[in-house]
Amino acid sequence: MTIANGHRAGLRPHRPPVTPASSTTLLADEHTGLQHAVVTRHPRFGGQLFLDDDLQISESDVAYGVAMTSPLLALRRLERVAILGGGDGGVLAELLRTLEPLDALPSELTMVEIDARVMELCREHLPALCAGAFDNPHARIVTGDAFAWIAQARDLDAVVYDLTMDPVREGQSRAEFITGIIGHIARALRPGGMLSMQCCGHGRDDPADRALRREVLPLIRQAVDAHFVERCEQDVLVPSYQDLWTFLSARKP
Repeated sequence: MTIANGHRAGLRPHRPPVTPASSTTLLADEHTGLQHAVVTRHPRFGGQLFLDDDLQISESDVAYGVAMTSPLLALRRLERVAILGGGDGGVLAELLRTLEPLDALPSELTMVEIDARVMELCREHLPALCAGAFDNPHARIVTGDAFAWIAQARDLDAVVYDLTMDPVREGQSRAEFITGIIGHIARALRPGGMLSMQCCGHGRDDPADRALRREVLPLIRQAVDAHFVERCEQDVLVPSYQDLWTFLSARKP
């Protein structure tokens, strides 16, 4: 698989919803070899990660990780879990923080992220978000192509999809991409396994985002319903996005 750019290999891209405050501090600004990474400290939202000028996550956005990981608590068997993407470490940290007190940490907890430098920057500059998760002995960090990895995986109990909704191959339509990745995840899960994913924002203040939602969300629902049951959606306010974000979970029959 050819990776076109960092967004399509790593985190979820969306337009920055807030103009950086004049008191924002620049912490890092570099090209990782895959994408342009900028880390700033915002007076309200704390450390923030931008990739190719798109805001990915802020230290204020713990709600994002909670929304992504909470559906997994419904599983009775949670031994083999994969996080696809999530280079900021927030989803991994939340999963560890939630399951460790319950004595329910998976025996295999794998996070697959293509950009090692993004993880290094977040470890250094967004400690409130990743919370030491990259160095946790219960986590296995794979630096590589998450799409190729999930295509080969089997018998997983849960997959947390923290990647883009944009096609990753030249000439591939969004519908083909979403149908394909959901199909790969379904094949990788055992019967009864759980998918949890981010979908899109509401675009409360952005007509372009609202139009994108009208395109993307039906495609996701259709693809999920072809392989899964008990689809559940939740809308969560993510502070630094200043928008509601839709998260979805479903179970493989």
